[in-house]
Amino acid sequence: MKKFFTSVSYQKDGTEQPIYEPVGNAKLVYEKRHSLPILNVISNCTETGEKIEVIFIMGNSEDARNNLEKYLLPQLDELVKERSLECSVKYVLYSDAYDITSMLALYGELIRLYEDNDEIYSCLTYGTKPIPLVQMMSMRYAYHAKKNVFIGMIVYGRFDHTTKKAYIYDITSMFYMDELSERFCRMGIENPEEKIAGMIAATEGEDNE
Repeated sequence: MKKFFTSVSYQKDGTEQPIYEPVGNAKLVYEKRHSLPILNVISNCTETGEKIEVIFIMGNSEDARNNLEKYLLPQLDELVKERSLECSVKYVLYSDAYDITSMLALYGELIRLYEDNDEIYSCLTYGTKPIPLVQMMSMRYAYHAKKNVFIGMIVYGRFDHTTKKAYIYDITSMFYMDELSERFCRMGIENPEEKIAGMIAATEGEDNE
């Protein structure tokens, strides 16, 4: 199943609702104002009528609950109806303590959600600084521990408060670069830095293609 993971913003009284301009993947266009960059991904990575699952990662915050109920769920519902998707929603809660015990507990909750043959899509825009790290850790677990798991896309949304413009970045290649780097080292390949540098050079100029 296609599973879409995103954290919920803590911003008080809602989040900005811009139109996110794609960077690194020109196909990530969604011409509607919204607060949830994962909607760009859902819009472009699903087929009409497809069955999907959306997972919201959130802390115990009144502002987060308000953002979810007032903005995020209605925006998701609008897209689901547009594309006639069969969408189930799950919630993963984490402690506001933000200590290592809380973050490892969140990791444990996330890895329970993965199954064989999943296609995983993740937005790292929101959440306190450790949350995206936990999301990446959980995706690496799924990629190695489950069968036929595909990391479909990882994105990050950025809002420029000076220009009032918003951008969505496709950073999926960072996941696969990390995976390749580990394999090079594990295989004992000589001068892995040179191979990695060559791969990085080969990607230059590919943004927005």
